[in-house]
Amino acid sequence: MSDLSDESVRRIVEEATKESLNQSFTEAGRKYIQAAQVSEQKGDLQGADKLYAQAADAFLQAAEKYRASKSYKNAALNMCAAGDLYSDLAEAEKAMQTYRIAADDLLKASSEHFLWGDDAETKKGTALAVVASMIYIMIGQEDVAFASARKFVAQNASKLMFPLTVRLSQIPQLLETSISSVDISMFSAAETAAVTELKAALNSANAQEFVKYVDKGLDMVREILRGKLKVPKLETRLELPVDSTFKETIPLKVVISNTGDGDALGLSAEWFVDEGLSHVSGDKKKTMQSLRAGSSLTGEIRVKSTQPDLMGTKEYQIMVRGAYSDMLQTEYSLQAGPGSLVVRDFKMTEKLLHDVDITDTRVGLLNTTIESSQFEKQPLLRVTSSLASSLKKARDEIRNKELEAARARIGVVNEMVEALDSLAGDDELAELVKSQRESEKRAYARSMIDPIHTSLGKVIAQHQKALEDGTRTALAEWDSQALKKKELSTMVRESHVGISDLLRELESLYSQMPQASSTDNPEEAARRTKLRSWVDGLKSKTQVLNTKLGAMASNPLLSTGARPAVPDKVELAARILKSVNDDLGRVVQSKKAELG
Repeated sequence: MSDLSDESVRRIVEEATKESLNQSFTEAGRKYIQAAQVSEQKGDLQGADKLYAQAADAFLQAAEKYRASKSYKNAALNMCAAGDLYSDLAEAEKAMQTYRIAADDLLKASSEHFLWGDDAETKKGTALAVVASMIYIMIGQEDVAFASARKFVAQNASKLMFPLTVRLSQIPQLLETSISSVDISMFSAAETAAVTELKAALNSANAQEFVKYVDKGLDMVREILRGKLKVPKLETRLELPVDSTFKETIPLKVVISNTGDGDALGLSAEWFVDEGLSHVSGDKKKTMQSLRAGSSLTGEIRVKSTQPDLMGTKEYQIMVRGAYSDMLQTEYSLQAGPGSLVVRDFKMTEKLLHDVDITDTRVGLLNTTIESSQFEKQPLLRVTSSLASSLKKARDEIRNKELEAARARIGVVNEMVEALDSLAGDDELAELVKSQRESEKRAYARSMIDPIHTSLGKVIAQHQKALEDGTRTALAEWDSQALKKKELSTMVRESHVGISDLLRELESLYSQMPQASSTDNPEEAARRTKLRSWVDGLKSKTQVLNTKLGAMASNPLLSTGARPAVPDKVELAARILKSVNDDLGRVVQSKKAELG
């Protein structure tokens, strides 16, 4: 197959080359396109692109040939064909340049028709000029399009007398006004004229190949207007009940909200439900002329199972489909769903509430079992407290119609209750746990004894070192006190010796002092008596002082005694610390023996 395709491509390319040599460039371009299509079919995309490019070159040559012979319409047709190819090849700049030249060629072709002065020819020329404007619009050069249209009308105003021709010439003006004023009615008038009159005029001018460029120009104007207009945007939400039975009538609701900026026109919406459900009431199909921006529409129908005695659970698909348009008559589709409607032979909420009550009772019984078990109670009771809280959440979920979440939560709680109940009621496991716990405690105690003993030993050693430092301080203080005692003792002894000498002198002085006699005059007798009395008193006081100094000199408080090796207080504290350290060692060894 591949060989046949390669042969076909070669054959068609040879034919295209011959057409080019014969100056039949348009036919050559068509042949190249044919060859490119065959290449695409066989998967040779790169080769196809090269052939398309050759086709575009052939159309350009054909246009140049037609232009040289002043056959501008054919030149424009070939330029548009080349522009289409460049556009497909994503060569935007080449495509735009080619389309611009095609529009210029059409304007020149239009002028040729006005030379005849005939209404029919004038209509044909006007149609070609309007197509030129549409091509400019198509490539995004609406300013050039409208300027060229105004220039055309100004140049040919005297010849544009026929009503149909006038309406054709006004199409670009209508489009320009619709864009500048964002006037949809004006665009609608221009579109109607283009579809009904311009396309017919092109057929009569044997230029029906340009019709697609008219459509593309209108599409571009529509996009420009859409960018300026407020566009609607509909969002949908299905509201389906979560707890329905086969015997009851079931409400289905859809909310359609316009969250866009523009009105949604011609809104239509229709319900689609699976077989097995019958429509009971409500509009199954609804239409609305307009849904304003920011507003909502609620549609509701009621359905019922066609098998009310069905058992078990069945799931049905529910969907709403519809359409709407904007002011440019652009159509949009809308869809809500598909959503799943689950129908059962029982009320799920009632069953779940019953399950919650039963599970809640099981949690209470489990608490009682845990209280009487051999296990650590607080961790397990915390778990059961969490289970009770989870059941409260399940009740809230049931009230909020979150049934699947509630059912899953209840299931998990039941599994936890079963696991904990089995654990709490296993006597063998309880004994094993108790034994393991005791073993762990002993191991922990063993692991802590030595570190504690070491820590206490360090504390005792610190105190012993402090006692050593205290011994040095105490001895230094003893030495200081001993020095002071020695100095005081020396001073007392020296004072005692000096006072003793003074006492002997006073006794000698007293014995040598003359006594008062009868021969003395009264004043002299009184003086002598007073002096002897004073010396005698001084002698007595000195005697007392000498006695006290003698006693002080022999006082044991002034005796330093022998310098001790260790002060008594320090020695007592050291003995106590040693006793504590010994007792601690014995206790540690005893506890180690108990722990094994």
